[in-house]
Amino acid sequence: MEATQLRNKYFLIVLFINTVLFSSCFKNLPDKAVVYNNDFESGSQHKLSILSLNGVVDSVKTFQFNGGKVFGNFNNNRIELKLDSLPTHNTLKITFDLYIHDKWDGDYLIPGGNNIPDAWQMLLDGGQIHVTTFSNSNFGQSYPKNYVAGTPSNPARSDAWDTNLPGLCTLKSSPNGSTLYKIEITTAHTNNRANISCNDALQPFGSFCQKSWSIDNLMVTAIQYN
Repeated sequence: MEATQLRNKYFLIVLFINTVLFSSCFKNLPDKAVVYNNDFESGSQHKLSILSLNGVVDSVKTFQFNGGKVFGNFNNNRIELKLDSLPTHNTLKITFDLYIHDKWDGDYLIPGGNNIPDAWQMLLDGGQIHVTTFSNSNFGQSYPKNYVAGTPSNPARSDAWDTNLPGLCTLKSSPNGSTLYKIEITTAHTNNRANISCNDALQPFGSFCQKSWSIDNLMVTAIQYN
């Protein structure tokens, strides 16, 4: 009888310890809510705006590429995603596929030009959270690091997810004319509204056939870390 009672007490103690450990492991897990998710397969540009130097571009910008529809292509454009009524959060996670099409030259500066490389940036509520360069040529690029003038370059296509994709125009016949990057940015944020924008400064200006970019599988997650 005493042995049975001891076993029962031991079982209850172990059960109590495991319950405490289990609950303590999970009570501090972050709350996550996907607040935007678009794979562009329906052609929807919901909550997205396209802007040029002349203002809002009123057009549908989706096309077939790499087995599905993508949002683009862009050259010296800005895209904006405006979200409101966000749940309580202290962090935003932004993920998407970024396609770099045709002859991007990374950190290379055109002689006699304006000292601007083939740069691409992301802003959140007007503040820069990422600025970098990409290269599909023999010139180096900044990505996955931020662009800082005068610092050593990374090799072209560094950290690329897929380099075996055709270009859209100038390098359309090339098997590595486009490069796919998986972009993931996590940043502090608490406002119940968010304005996420991306834009480029491609040189020369306005040459869609020479170089452009597009995106796919755009997702924004609001996270509350306790």
